[in-house]
Amino acid sequence: MYPVNVAKVAATLGGQRILGTQLNTVSELAAAVAHGLPKTVVGELTTHAASDPESRRRIAALVVSPATFKRSRQLSPTASERAERLARVTALAQQALGSDDEARAWLSENHLLLGGLPPIEVAATDLGARQVERILLNIEHNLPV
Repeated sequence: MYPVNVAKVAATLGGQRILGTQLNTVSELAAAVAHGLPKTVVGELTTHAASDPESRRRIAALVVSPATFKRSRQLSPTASERAERLARVTALAQQALGSDDEARAWLSENHLLLGGLPPIEVAATDLGARQVERILLNIEHNLPV
């Protein structure tokens, strides 16, 4: 199950302007990730996920190292997977919390259920993203977290 509309995830990655095509299905998104996303998705993602420059730098580093980012024209499939994962969590936070600003704040604040770490940092791994998604889905559906 994909927890949020693919078009919202694509928009978090920069949409058609950055991705070069409209992504509407999980299959289309998976193909784009496997091919390697344009490196400019990192800037788009960080803008949606954080409000201050230091947080944006930390999130960008979760996707790809600064040195690799400078050398490359596009992300590797592995870095693309990390970007998609963080974009998915960001889009889900926006959906569950109702606004971009609330989502940015929630993603950057330390959370007790996540070991006292910010959700966006926990979501850098697959297992961590599943934990964050579970919390957000519970919030969205008014269930206990």
